Amino acid sequence: MGRSLNNVNAVELFSPRCEQPLMTLLSTPAPWAAESMIAWAYILTNSARVFTYVPQLVAVWRSRDGARDISLVTWGSWVLANATAVAYGSVVVHDLFFTLIAMLNLVSCAAVTVVGAQRRKVFRAG
Repeated sequence: MGRSLNNVNAVELFSPRCEQPLMTLLSTPAPWAAESMIAWAYILTNSARVFTYVPQLVAVWRSRDGARDISLVTWGSWVLANATAVAYGSVVVHDLFFTLIAMLNLVSCAAVTVVGAQRRKVFRAG
């Protein structure tokens, strides 16, 4: 019996039963590498996404026509989706970064929704 190499016997690496040659096994990226890259991509893209709300918020704030160009139903659904993401991050996966990013997106979507609703209310009143 050979010595263990990542839960695979070294003898098995060279035996006919092994489905992949040694070089393929050793050059295959570790599963955590892909998970880490996806995690970093999530953090970077969703952190950057917070800044993309600013132009929309400014446009809604400056609106003189009741913010007719935005859908309050759509923005409201994003508020709900981000609220569930906050709950998922904090209660289910216990991931602080996930939860904080979801919270930033929640606050940003809520700001656009509330300002849009307020502008619409003022426009209709008068």
